[in-house]
Amino acid sequence: MKKVIRITESDLIKLVKKSINEGIKISKDERIKLADNKNFLLVIPLSTDAACKYGASTKWCVSGKERNSFKFYQNACYTVGMIMIKDPKIQEVLNGSKFAFNVWNGGVEIYNELNRVITGEELVNLAKEYDFVDDLKDVVTDFVNYHNNVCNDEVKQDTVLSIFPSLFTDDNEDDSL
Repeated sequence: MKKVIRITESDLIKLVKKSINEGIKISKDERIKLADNKNFLLVIPLSTDAACKYGASTKWCVSGKERNSFKFYQNACYTVGMIMIKDPKIQEVLNGSKFAFNVWNGGVEIYNELNRVITGEELVNLAKEYDFVDDLKDVVTDFVNYHNNVCNDEVKQDTVLSIFPSLFTDDNEDDSL
């Protein structure tokens, strides 16, 4: 007699993602864990394998097994940051367990797992509604500072303010980038 195992869709997704991630082994020098707070882990991949590992199960062009664009981005100093969402409530609100930042030509783009653009304003509004403003601010600040330290096309503070309106405002104690 065969046993029937019942599993929820979310548990199945977690198992699939875990098996995908476990299939790619990387060394610690292939990534930088840049920010790690209550809600987010920000990873900067330094190799194609790291981009594939941390971008597993997404539609990002830097994490695909075929036609992967990671080397192009790296050579052009288009910094990629992959943000793992720890809080299931935030995962539900953002419709996934990851999102990505990409810097190119002095701007910051934000993508969800399906490679759809998330506006900074949308992300900030959700952060305010679901109380993860400080953690988001830390991730944005660490990402922009990292990029500005390693690349020539600096992301200016006014650009960050225009992408993430009201994230760094006077009503916050520390609004430095």
